[in-house]
Amino acid sequence: MAKTLFTTHKGTAVYPYVNKPDTFGQGDPKYKVGIRVPIEQMKELKDLCMEVAKKDFGEKKAKTARMPFKQSDDDVEANMIIINAKSQFQPKVYDSTGTYIPADQLPQIWGGSILKMGGVINTYDLSGNTGVSLLLTKVQIVELVEGNGGDDGGFEIEEGGWTATEGTLSDAPEEQAESSEEEQEEKAFAANF
Repeated sequence: MAKTLFTTHKGTAVYPYVNKPDTFGQGDPKYKVGIRVPIEQMKELKDLCMEVAKKDFGEKKAKTARMPFKQSDDDVEANMIIINAKSQFQPKVYDSTGTYIPADQLPQIWGGSILKMGGVINTYDLSGNTGVSLLLTKVQIVELVEGNGGDDGGFEIEEGGWTATEGTLSDAPEEQAESSEEEQEEKAFAANF
């Protein structure tokens, strides 16, 4: 049986797990990517998925099969849709020129990156769940967004506050002394229990 391949248009990454598999939730860890694209760019892929479903399930069952696309209320208003693809194996990753990036040199790929995905269209019919999934085999990074864990290098200085080097409130020694007495009283009280 011939495999049906797919390649998406470029879209904005939503919760990409390309560097490492997603281990949250049930089942085996999976590499996965969702990309948000305009609905008008979906027609070709949507038709291809339906064609594969009809071939594997028949016309009637294909109409009710689950598809690897979803829309939130915000996406509907913005005329966008999210395409989801996943795999148990790490996909090959390419830069915008089509050059392969070895896994040990892969940058951290975060949500907001502009990506294209490719792979194989797959069908499943298990325990009453019938659907089409996209098996992720490759990702192209068009524009990279790398994360820093939400840390942009710290905060601006707040004068008169606590400092780690001193371990005190720099401009309020009286408050520190009061705090120390209160802490000592609490420790003594707690020791009686």
